[in-house]
Amino acid sequence: MELLLFIDSKIFFFIVYFSFVVFKNNLWRLNMSTKFISNRHKNYEEAALSKTNEMVKRYDDVIDLSIGDPDYTADRRIIDAMYKAGLEGHTHYTEFLGDEELRQVTIDAYKEDHGFKFNKNEILITAGGTHAMYLTMEAILDPGDEVIAIAPFYIYYKPQVELPGGKLRVCNTDCKDNFDVNLDVLESQITERTKAVIINSPSNPAGKVYSQENIKGIIELAEKYDFLVIADDIYGALNFTNNTKPICSYEEKPNRIITLYSYSKDYSMTGLRLGHIIANEDLINTMRKVNEAVCFTINSMAQKGGVVAIKNRKEIQAELKEEYYKRGMYVYERIQKMKNIKCKKPEGTFYIFADIRDTGMSSMDIWEYILDEAHVLVLPGSGFGAAGEGFIRIANTVSIPILKEAFDRIEKTDAFR
Repeated sequence: MELLLFIDSKIFFFIVYFSFVVFKNNLWRLNMSTKFISNRHKNYEEAALSKTNEMVKRYDDVIDLSIGDPDYTADRRIIDAMYKAGLEGHTHYTEFLGDEELRQVTIDAYKEDHGFKFNKNEILITAGGTHAMYLTMEAILDPGDEVIAIAPFYIYYKPQVELPGGKLRVCNTDCKDNFDVNLDVLESQITERTKAVIINSPSNPAGKVYSQENIKGIIELAEKYDFLVIADDIYGALNFTNNTKPICSYEEKPNRIITLYSYSKDYSMTGLRLGHIIANEDLINTMRKVNEAVCFTINSMAQKGGVVAIKNRKEIQAELKEEYYKRGMYVYERIQKMKNIKCKKPEGTFYIFADIRDTGMSSMDIWEYILDEAHVLVLPGSGFGAAGEGFIRIANTVSIPILKEAFDRIEKTDAFR
């Protein structure tokens, strides 16, 4: 009996010792893996959008309405142009500001469509809109400078502002006012460190198209307090209203307004990473220098595809706009027949920002609930700022038959019937 107790005690102490060694080694590895990470990144909260890759794998039959990646493939003419460009040897660096032909056809398009004029030294080709925003912030911000975002706002504005050392200030809007900007509230957010305000119209996530009076008021505040206006024109072609005047055209030439553009949504070119910045020459020159340290020049074949996209813009964009409007209206009409959820008619983009406060759940809770109960993945409104709490964002980036299946499932859950 004593021998058995002795053996048992040996085994017990061996297990304890082994567990301690494993814990110590894991702790060492953890310290080694984190001690070299910069402090500003260690505790940075991950955006809800960044979690969708894992969440969509939770069930085999998930319908993904979370990410704004259109189901459309880029137009065949764009793809053919890229293929041809590669065969012709366009696999090298382009000019630092971007392919000269692409910059020229972009200049011509803005002049023809909006009467807005600028030159080749006032445009920088970028790897999409996110890259454009980052270059802009690096170029204009000193540590402690502030940028105002109108909430609900695009998830990644916060890191785009704060990683270069800036501070994000938020101007909240109210769904009761259809998310219009209250200029008095905006003015109250302005300080001596305000460097810029971001306007995204049509907006992500609310699909809001701001009135000309709203935009003029914001520009007047920028002139009064001497800060920049950043026009995030990512969804310019997906505007379902009669108010289609781009923010840049409120000026005769680039001065106070910086225009950011992406081909991702308007041309279904998300994976091809192409966009541009239009601003005064001094700002563009600074952004060019920043970009040379980030990615040097942009994909040369994608830029040749961009030339063809712009030359055929009216035909390509008309088809996309018509389809996304149909999808948006389908989702709007389905929601009108459901309990505990409501939304406004879509004004632009391919998103519906739906009010789920009558469920009694938070945005984060309903996000998980819809995924677990209906196997449909959306995004929580709270990820777009405090003004988005109580909402979910639905991306109409799948066909109407798939949207029907998604809403058939959601409608059968206890929360919405």
